[in-house]
Amino acid sequence: MLKEHRFDQAVPLVESALREAAAQSPERLAEVARGVVAWRGIFAKASEEAASESYFRAVHRVLAELAGPESPAAMAAAENLAGILGSLGQTDEAIALREKVLDHVSRRFPADDPRVMQVRDGLAFLYRRAGHEAKVTELFASVTLCEHLASAERYILGQGAKVVSCCQPWSENCHIWVYFDALLDCERLVQGLKLDACVVIHDHRGTHEGSERGLVCNIHHDALMGPHPSDAAPQVKTITLA
Repeated sequence: MLKEHRFDQAVPLVESALREAAAQSPERLAEVARGVVAWRGIFAKASEEAASESYFRAVHRVLAELAGPESPAAMAAAENLAGILGSLGQTDEAIALREKVLDHVSRRFPADDPRVMQVRDGLAFLYRRAGHEAKVTELFASVTLCEHLASAERYILGQGAKVVSCCQPWSENCHIWVYFDALLDCERLVQGLKLDACVVIHDHRGTHEGSERGLVCNIHHDALMGPHPSDAAPQVKTITLA
């Protein structure tokens, strides 16, 4: 029904299922809620996405009522709703929801947990859309990399590069990877900043998964990344050392 975008028909059915689960036990409600919030929507047309807003609002409202507004289920529903609202241009409300979600996951999980990083990146995207660049800077200011990359990170930021994302893009040997909006002259950064031997150059020319070039610590698996030179636009700044 959801895949067919029959949202008006889906709302009462989902609400009924959640209320029945809540009447049985909190555990049963959590189980049913996980299945409900797992569907975040895939839309080919803007009109389909707009039509889904009432459904995502209803799911968030019902879960906040039944499980509590600060419950994991309600927060997952809030994150889904924030994504839809952001796509529909309702940025202020989307930001308010995602700020609550980030506060929630940050209290439950360590800073390097992928769930925290994913929500933080999503909030940064909304801040940029709203023109809140200072908030983006503040959002990423608490990110801490290993001691082998700390000096390089400070230098890159000091040269005016902005953080685009902090995430775990790979499933193996990947802790916290910081992506910048600038090209990194890796060879000169390694030499000029006298980085330790454990810091190596990562050069990836991808197809479906994108491309990147930067510095990786082979001990802690943190990284500093920029776009790949072969793909970067001419106006992209290069961070280097004389």
